Amino acid sequence: MALLIFAMTLLAGCSNDDGAGKGHNAHAKQQADSSAPAAQLIPIQVDLTVPETVTANKEVTIIARVTQKEAAVDDAKVVFEWWLDGEEHQRNEGKWGEDGKYEFTHTFDKPGAYTVISHVDARDLHSMPKKQFKVK
Repeated sequence: MALLIFAMTLLAGCSNDDGAGKGHNAHAKQQADSSAPAAQLIPIQVDLTVPETVTANKEVTIIARVTQKEAAVDDAKVVFEWWLDGEEHQRNEGKWGEDGKYEFTHTFDKPGAYTVISHVDARDLHSMPKKQFKVK
């Protein structure tokens, strides 16, 4: 008797009639749709610029210029992360200027080897170029 109930349940689940069949077909269509290739994302480019000469106790501006297909991106979120080798990392939000430029102005008080990374989020993409520089 239990075997008969099991067999009926199994057959009902695989029915091709209008009721259960629609659910299965809809599920198959959903799987096919979800396997379609995602829309291609157009990469962003970030040009991170640090002045050639950085002197301790003098203000300096570091710039990240964000573009996409050579056009300026003016809706990015940019955070500059920087540190003196061997010390804690600091973060400063980039301020939007113009023409896709985001700036961070700072006075480095200690000479030494520094690293800066610009964390850029724009149009569902993330880029984080890194540069090393010396403060004299």
